[in-house]
Amino acid sequence: MRAELTIEIARTPEDVFAYLTDVSHLPAWQSGVRSATERDGRIEESRSLLGRDFDTSLEIVESEAPRVFTLRALDGPVPFTVRHELEPTDGGTRLTVTAEGDVPGFAAGLLARGAERQFRKDFDRLKQILES
Repeated sequence: MRAELTIEIARTPEDVFAYLTDVSHLPAWQSGVRSATERDGRIEESRSLLGRDFDTSLEIVESEAPRVFTLRALDGPVPFTVRHELEPTDGGTRLTVTAEGDVPGFAAGLLARGAERQFRKDFDRLKQILES
């Protein structure tokens, strides 16, 4: 599964990067996230997905403020990588997010479409928060 979106945010790349990489903000803009903490280049996250609770460890693979932030799941129900690329624009920041993961089983297509819809809603919420 691969999902990609690009969104324009009327804030500087520095502002977007700072908010995006502060894990204490995750429950405010990512649906299902109950808590997240960062320690030693890893993020420990608890979330609810499809009525089930999961704990996931994420490795910070790349962090170059304010340009790139990449995470890779080390465990959890679906192995995935998410890359965030930030570019300055006249009005703020162009954020391109690419998520790739392996969704096993016969329902992979259905799960992938649902995940992509939620992915878009989450980043729309991020934009709304940063622009308010």
